[in-house]
Amino acid sequence: MKTAIKISQCDNELYIIASTGAGASEVCHISSGYNDPVAYAVNLNSILPPGKYDLTLVGINWGGPAAFAVDVGGTPYTYKDPNAPVGVVWSKTIQVAL
Repeated sequence: MKTAIKISQCDNELYIIASTGAGASEVCHISSGYNDPVAYAVNLNSILPPGKYDLTLVGINWGGPAAFAVDVGGTPYTYKDPNAPVGVVWSKTIQVAL
């Protein structure tokens, strides 16, 4: 079974990191703004070896509204704040097994 990540919203910057007790790997880094839609998809199985991972989503705002929409294996994770401060405004860590 493949574990797909689909990103449909990124205002302003999104990092996705896969980590284990042995280290971490950057899965993706996307920058966008002005509420423009994004369309990025990747299967984790195509870039990571089999195993259990903590997948950390980190959303950064540059000013103004912030919004992120990430689907991991069919489960949506979202954040939206029209008055978000500047800096890291959202983080979520989930466990995945490949």
